[in-house]
Amino acid sequence: MIFSIFIWPNTKMRIMLKYPNDGKVTTKTSGSRNDIDQNSHYTESLSHIYLSSDLILHEVVRENHIFYLYVSSSLDYGICPYCGCHNSSVHSRYIRTIQDLSILGDPVVLYVEVRKFFCSNHSCHKKTFAEQPGDEVFRYRRRTCRCERTVARHGVSTSAKSASRLLEYLGIRISASTVLRDLHRMKPPEYEDVTEIGVDDWAWRKGVRYGSIIIDYGNGRPIDLLGGRDTDSFGKWMEEHKKVEVVSRDRSTDYSSAIASSGRPITEVADKFHLIKNITDRMAKLIAENYSDYRRAIREEEGRFSEEMKQAPQSHMEDSTPGNPDSRSVKFREVKELQEKGFRPATIAKRLGIARQTATKYCRMEVLPQRNSKLRNEYHKYDAYVEQESKKGKALCIIHREITLKGFSGSLSPFYGHYKYLSDRLKNQKPSPRNIKPQDNRSALLPIRDIMSIIDIALKRKDMNESQQKTFDLLVSLPWFKEMFGATERFCQVIKGKETTELIRWMRCYWKTGIASLKTFILGIMRDFKAVKNTIKLDITNGITEGYVNKLKTIKRNMYGKAGIELLKNKIVMEHILFN
Repeated sequence: MIFSIFIWPNTKMRIMLKYPNDGKVTTKTSGSRNDIDQNSHYTESLSHIYLSSDLILHEVVRENHIFYLYVSSSLDYGICPYCGCHNSSVHSRYIRTIQDLSILGDPVVLYVEVRKFFCSNHSCHKKTFAEQPGDEVFRYRRRTCRCERTVARHGVSTSAKSASRLLEYLGIRISASTVLRDLHRMKPPEYEDVTEIGVDDWAWRKGVRYGSIIIDYGNGRPIDLLGGRDTDSFGKWMEEHKKVEVVSRDRSTDYSSAIASSGRPITEVADKFHLIKNITDRMAKLIAENYSDYRRAIREEEGRFSEEMKQAPQSHMEDSTPGNPDSRSVKFREVKELQEKGFRPATIAKRLGIARQTATKYCRMEVLPQRNSKLRNEYHKYDAYVEQESKKGKALCIIHREITLKGFSGSLSPFYGHYKYLSDRLKNQKPSPRNIKPQDNRSALLPIRDIMSIIDIALKRKDMNESQQKTFDLLVSLPWFKEMFGATERFCQVIKGKETTELIRWMRCYWKTGIASLKTFILGIMRDFKAVKNTIKLDITNGITEGYVNKLKTIKRNMYGKAGIELLKNKIVMEHILFN
């Protein structure tokens, strides 16, 4: 008692002293603080902010760039939350500390006087209850509703740590853990009445684990995320949503099996993008298998192949001799074979006993590049100059500096090693001319990726430049390419058209093709014929689903890959709800 005499009244007690209740006071403090030294004082100047929430502003105090607002309920009675009974008999008062949105960049703290009332309903199991001060402050919350909405908007838009930093600049002091807790408390709607959906897979970890994203075509928004892309997970979701009538999907058989197992007459639509991508991937594979034909054709056109090269063309992609194969080419071929089977670079490295970096590098390559030669610096271009300057008495280091300015790219040590015959000890012992590699003026071969870019331009019937047109004309001269390109071009026209009979004609036209990859594609179309036919009949595409898959990848990266399925779902589903 003696100690309390020397302590200034708590800030929360100031408003309570104005409204005594026969000595009955209930305090819920969050730490003691000395009485505020009022730098600024306002009277009823901001009261209009809270009129819509049944709150009255009594006093505004600003100290240390923080606004302290003292508010209370404007009602003279309380409503029991347990039985709904009205009562005006006050039991006691206490103060709640609520954080609100900032004013002019300064944090705002509400000191809300909350009254406890007696419940006059004898059948109610509660004798007293605390009033609910307006619709801006919920029970057990330390922030106003609009402040919580602001926190949620920042939470779904970026990572929790970034949101915490941004909110601090807005005058809302909140930790990253609290932002995460708010995100986990969100409950997205169930969307039980959805009739048209789009579904596509997304990678938790590419090549290892996948999930599924579901889009409502009615409003073009994501409605759910699934932890897998197998038949069971999507089939369970379909059982919970009985009103689904149309499903747009990729070529995955798991989704098709789940739809078939539902037993409902659901219209399946194969996505146009995936269909076109499937056949262009087949073309890319065909070009890779027959790349030697393209290489031979372009060299023959240049007229730089000798007769021996024409009869037995060799390249860096092939073995040097049948009995002595190039280990680098063999290694590259083994890596590509394992990659086509679905193995990841780390697994390939373990199986082949090579470095993980090498396996990763080979997996990213379409064509193995030519090995760098030790003679790539073309010393023969500078031999005459170096010998001439050396006779004048110049040191090799000075000569090296001079020719570097002229375009020489070799380092000093190999330079010394090549021109060591100019020294007194090895005078006139010039290396044999046969060791000098002649300059290769042949044009570089295009990688498969660049070739597919030219093909894409041709399929879209866009204008090509001279170089692209020359390459395309060269490819068309190859019989296998001409047939595959014609089939691809016609298929794209059929898919983008409106006549389903054209699809049947296309399959009959190319059914007897000798191209294995094209024959396999046609068999896939036959197995999924109804869905492909609906693609032509219905104006539905899965493009919006692909867009949200990319957005989901961005969210994963912002969360550094640590977000679980529920958190990812809340972030991507609730974004449209919070911002609309």
